Amino acid sequence: LIMAPPEVIDYVVVHELMHIREKNHSSKFWNLVLNVIPDYRAHRCWLRDNQRHLNL
Repeated sequence: LIMAPPEVIDYVVVHELMHIREKNHSSKFWNLVLNVIPDYRAHRCWLRDNQRHLNL
């Protein structure tokens, strides 16, 4: 993961921190993420498209 772009790492950190407030991936969870990282969808796509290079 350390090889990912900084904004993608930020997204992953925010994603995990939001699980402190919401334990699932409900719409409430994604709205929390959206409030912090408005373009989180692009980072999710980047992870999906590049995960094989990151050993996730």
